[in-house]
Amino acid sequence: MKIKSIGLVLRWAALVLATGYVIMWTFNTFMGLPDNSERSISEVIADTDDTQLGTLFREAIDDNVPNSGLIELPRGRDAFAARAVLAREAQKSIDTQYYMWHQDTVGRLLVYELIKAADRGVRVRLLVDDMYGSDGQDTWLAMDTHPNIEVRLFAPYSRSQPKYLQFITRFKDVNARMHTKTFTVDNQATIVGGRNIGSEYFDADPDLAFADNDVMAVGPAVAEVSAVFNEYWNSDYAFPVATLLAAASDADLQALKDDAAAFYAESSTTSYVQAVKTGSFANALRDGTTSFHWASGTIIHDSWRKRDQDYDGWRDDLLISQLESHIAEAKDEVIMISPYFVPGDDAVEMLCGLSRK
Repeated sequence: MKIKSIGLVLRWAALVLATGYVIMWTFNTFMGLPDNSERSISEVIADTDDTQLGTLFREAIDDNVPNSGLIELPRGRDAFAARAVLAREAQKSIDTQYYMWHQDTVGRLLVYELIKAADRGVRVRLLVDDMYGSDGQDTWLAMDTHPNIEVRLFAPYSRSQPKYLQFITRFKDVNARMHTKTFTVDNQATIVGGRNIGSEYFDADPDLAFADNDVMAVGPAVAEVSAVFNEYWNSDYAFPVATLLAAASDADLQALKDDAAAFYAESSTTSYVQAVKTGSFANALRDGTTSFHWASGTIIHDSWRKRDQDYDGWRDDLLISQLESHIAEAKDEVIMISPYFVPGDDAVEMLCGLSRK
């Protein structure tokens, strides 16, 4: 009797698993993502030496070949001002990608700057990870209506089934997110680092602040960042927002413009807007007197293919895999700034080995 009972339990378990598989397959097949094969492919606008920013930094870049010029941006107001000033100086393109873009003071002010740039004829490509992309999807849809703006969501959730359910039915697809954060203007200047777009990342939230950092770069590093952006933008996982949701109208875009302009006017006396208008860092950036640190280096980044574990090289493309040799070969010092520090056994041993040396 015991053997028969075990056999019955196993048969029921097999039936439950099979049923669960069929349900998951059905959800993914009939309630999954739309076809993304018809998305357009676009590349960085590389011919930008004659732009304002190209002219502004050209002499310093030529004097320091092959190094890149770097400025650390530890203070929130300067980090915000750097993005806003670069957007105002843009003449051909703004390419930007973020894990989070909140619809708060900083987020709305930068949306305003992107729209104003697009109104001048600047091409804007905005890529937002969809972990929180739905929080601003009305904004993304309205912006996408602009003839000079295209918005894409990376690794999107299906809008046809509950988001929480997809952590079961599509776990492999939704578990690997895009944490890359870049803001590149005219392929001449870029800002990379840890800050998402949100008030708490720029010291603009009185109740919450994250200790984060950015670096602004000019020179050869910019082309590397642009190449990374292109990889993400043209990947299978970057979906034009209008393929996921009903497209917005010209009236929606005008309403967003009106709202953004009104919000900017309301915020005109804030220290953040004033930092863009009259701040010492913003003035130095505009007139080309910014003091760069010139050094050689390379851009290291997570590949967009890290979420595709059928791809043989996905482990080698991980950020930590690329950093490992640099850390292990350190002679004097290793400085790490990260919101996530969960080392495995091998990483612990490597760090302890460095300490012993």
